[in-house]
Amino acid sequence: MHEDDEEIFGEPSFELRIRDGEPLVSGCYFMHPIIHAQTAEWDDVRPDRLLVTADDGSKWYADNVPRVGVANIVLTSM
Repeated sequence: MHEDDEEIFGEPSFELRIRDGEPLVSGCYFMHPIIHAQTAEWDDVRPDRLLVTADDGSKWYADNVPRVGVANIVLTSM
């Protein structure tokens, strides 16, 4: 087995931690290059949807995001 032939376990995932409607930290797992949230804003049409732009310019969203308390949300590519 060649050094560069590492097996990756899991599906690509981009997650965001939210506290009382404000993004705290973000990161992606099993993705290369690694991306992070650059901006996050609430959708004007769907109040429970968070729209995120990553530092590579890609667009993501999550539905049913609580505006109170702490939650870890998994983002979906748009």
